[in-house]
Amino acid sequence: MGIQITGVHHLMITVGDLGSAKHFYGSIMGFEEKEIPPCVIGERVWYHLGPIELHINVHPEYRAGLSHFAISVEPGKYDEYVEKIKNTGYEKMTKSEIYDDGLYRVYIHDPFENCIEIINTQMGD
Repeated sequence: MGIQITGVHHLMITVGDLGSAKHFYGSIMGFEEKEIPPCVIGERVWYHLGPIELHINVHPEYRAGLSHFAISVEPGKYDEYVEKIKNTGYEKMTKSEIYDDGLYRVYIHDPFENCIEIINTQMGD
């Protein structure tokens, strides 16, 4: 059988301003910041996302693309998490809707137009 891939280690996105990114991902989304190893240079921030990491790098000429990443929250907490984000006053998000697969989803855009899908399922479901 060959070498097997065991999972995703991290996702990396690029943004235009570190302060705005830290406010959005830390304060609005509630992601836990991770210490960056001293050998890593440049303007960036890393976060824990369950078993993987989100790496955010800064580039002043950043332009958003058409990609997104999806996160899931602990069982039974989807509605509470979506409501928590709404209660911050952040408005760049869609209405939560159920899709043909029976799962609810909401899409939120960070200040740089990167898209994050929030889905009410767990990894491996």
